[in-house]
Formats: sequence, C-alpha cells, structure tokens
Amino acid sequence: MVNIKDLRSITPRTNGTRALSAIKNIARHHSATSSGNWASFWKYWKGTKGWGTGGYHEIILRDGTVELCYDPTEITNGVGGQNSYIYNICLVGNGSFTAEQERVFDERARYWMDKLGLPASAVKGHNEFPEQSTNCPGVNMAAVRARLSKPSTDKIVEDKGLKFSSPTLQKETETSLLSKAHRQIVVDAAVKAGAHASWLDKLANKTLTDADVLGLAVKYTVATNK
Repeated sequence: MVNIKDLRSITPRTNGTRALSAIKNIARHHSATSSGNWASFWKYWKGTKGWGTGGYHEIILRDGTVELCYDPTEITNGVGGQNSYIYNICLVGNGSFTAEQERVFDERARYWMDKLGLPASAVKGHNEFPEQSTNCPGVNMAAVRARLSKPSTDKIVEDKGLKFSSPTLQKETETSLLSKAHRQIVVDAAVKAGAHASWLDKLANKTLTDADVLGLAVKYTVATNK
C-alpha cells in the first residue's frame, strides 16, 4: 500500500486546467536535493521563480510517502513549455533513490497509465521532452520503462485471512460480495477503514476486478466488522 498525504486543499494554482484526455505523458523528475517536500519546494517556486503553481502533481518523499499536490486536470510547472499534456511526478533525491521510492513510483505510474490509457512508452524523464537541458530525472528511463512494461509483482490488496467452513458458504459469500450493490458497500467501507480513495475511482470507472473486491473485503470490511 502507498501512504498518500493529500495536500490539494492548500496548494496554490494559477496555471489553469486541461481535460484528462489532454494528458499524453507522465514525467519523472528528481528534486536534485537530498531532502525536501512540498513546503520547502514551494518557498523556492514562489519566492525565487515567482510561480503561482507548484512544479509537480505528486512528490514522493524518501520514505515513500506521496504528497498529492494537484488534481491531474491542473497544469503544473514540471517541464518548461510542455506542461499542458504532462502529469508530473517528482522523487526527492539527486540521482539516488530509495527502494521504497522506486516501488511507489512504479505503483503510481501504473495507476495513472491505467487511468489515462497510456503505455509504458509514455512515461518519460524530464530531459526526454523537447527543448530541455537538464540531468533530471537522474536515472536510466529505459530501465524504468522496462519495469513498467512488465506485470506488477505487487499485490494491491491481500487475498488471505478469510476462512470458510465449506465450499458452498465460500461461493455464497463471493457471489454476494460481487453483486453491484455489495461492491459499492465494500469499497465505501474499505475507504472509510483506511483504503486509498483511488478504489472509488476504479469502482466508478468499472476497472475494479472481482479479486479487488474480495481482497478489500478481507483486508478492510471483514476485519472491521469482526
């Protein structure tokens, strides 16, 4: 699971918006600093750059925590002259990143690839866009894209812990959980119990699988209702 800190209610914005369908690329950045977060970066963006909008939609801290700064429809300032079609994600670091950061980046990139209908080839480093002269993002993007091209090895939800006294009971339980009404109940209860709100998006977009629903029921709703 990913720890997401939602900052969208406090982040300034002056760049305007675009439709989700306008997003054609996900850009990876690094901060070129050994530490930092939205608050410290904003002082530079506002005070030195004079920006009214931050540089990134998401910032992945050294421990893997995600600072969610802007909705995808907001235009941020990650790649000069190109931001109207880019979703910007930054990893705090200067060419050296923690294993947790890399895991979280892959999960977040895959999430947006799925939501926006983008292939791994659409995930690019800052310096791979037109008219950019920078070492950012400080990694081999071909290797990053190769990872993203493979099926994820991370289980988004756990599928263990629910015990059945008979195959018949298991079948009855699964059928109930997978009905349309129960899907909504399970996801609502799971989010209330701590699951990420992106599960609501998957439900609304009809991308929630049967395994997802059963896993959420096991990890959140069943445990909560004991």
